[in-house]
Amino acid sequence: MQTERLGKQDLEEAVQMSEYAFRYRIPEEKRDARLEQLEQHQQLYGIKENGKLAAKLQLLPLAIRLGKQTVPMGGIAGVTTYPEYRRNGYIKQILTDTLYHIREQGMPVSMLHPFYVDFYRRFGYEIFTDRTIYTLKKKDLVRLAPVDGTIERVKKDGHGQEMEEVYAAYASLYSGMLERQDYWWAQRVYREHDFIALYRDTKGKAQGYIIYEISTPDKLDISEFVALTADARAGLWNFIAQHDSMFEEVKLDLSPHDPLIFMLPDPQIEVKHYPYFMARIVDIPAFFEKMEWLKDPQNITLHVKDPVIRENNETYTFQDGKATVSAADNGIELSINLLSTIMFGYKRPLVLWQAGLLKGPEEMVQNLEDSIPKRVPYIYDFF
Repeated sequence: MQTERLGKQDLEEAVQMSEYAFRYRIPEEKRDARLEQLEQHQQLYGIKENGKLAAKLQLLPLAIRLGKQTVPMGGIAGVTTYPEYRRNGYIKQILTDTLYHIREQGMPVSMLHPFYVDFYRRFGYEIFTDRTIYTLKKKDLVRLAPVDGTIERVKKDGHGQEMEEVYAAYASLYSGMLERQDYWWAQRVYREHDFIALYRDTKGKAQGYIIYEISTPDKLDISEFVALTADARAGLWNFIAQHDSMFEEVKLDLSPHDPLIFMLPDPQIEVKHYPYFMARIVDIPAFFEKMEWLKDPQNITLHVKDPVIRENNETYTFQDGKATVSAADNGIELSINLLSTIMFGYKRPLVLWQAGLLKGPEEMVQNLEDSIPKRVPYIYDFF
């Protein structure tokens, strides 16, 4: 049983496996474009049995933001096998091997969207962000106090540099947002019938946008709401509210940390909130080199357990913010899962310690708590 990098000749077979496993069909007129995307922007790994593809996954070499820092990231997608090959250890093997490929390629972190959280926890992944979808009725579309900026409404082919600059500034406020490339905007962000509403302040500078689609005659679907200022938030909301005569329902995909809903006269709105993406640190020292600490994490020792990457099973101490392997005894005992969710800001060290999930001296846990930025995690994208 050996994991191998799949070539161009394997792409069609890999696509057919995804279609079978995830129960969809790529239209023939879009098939060549999908195969080209796989070849240009993804790495495919698979295990073959008697010359036939038995299991595969897709590795997306991407990058994320940890505040102002950009960190290479290996995204995992399309993990699947045919039913006749299940429970043969193929998926375990291919995931393990791919995590080492990610590490070898200089990507210190990996992310994925789980079909089942506990399955990927076995491979060191942990939840790092939630998703929140609001369902607003016509009665909820109440305008806020007017602001002086302007809205420009364009179709998706009006996407430009201003949008990307607004997104980059927004992404720097979070942990986990993708560093989007041009192809990603074109192929992965926009749906077929999307519009853009761009908010500009009184000086003409773009400060926010929404991406939205008229999904049915009586429903508006907002897939991204990005605001850098209070005026941008109010201006974009007032633009949405101006549709009150057109739609019975508005679906709003919004960061759970955004104050917009709180600002409304009646924030008692139907909401669906659920764990969304998982992440795991692949190379601990390399990850910490990218970390922006709130204060120097001196006198902190971490005893880390990693079920997959044996090189991470070490004791780490910190000097000038960097993690080095040491022989220190007294320290915090934690899994790679917990270390990952802590460093992305999804769960704080003291909360996990109080829950009994983190072991170690309270003073050291408090020191770790004080050292980690208060930045919150989020990602709008999917792969």
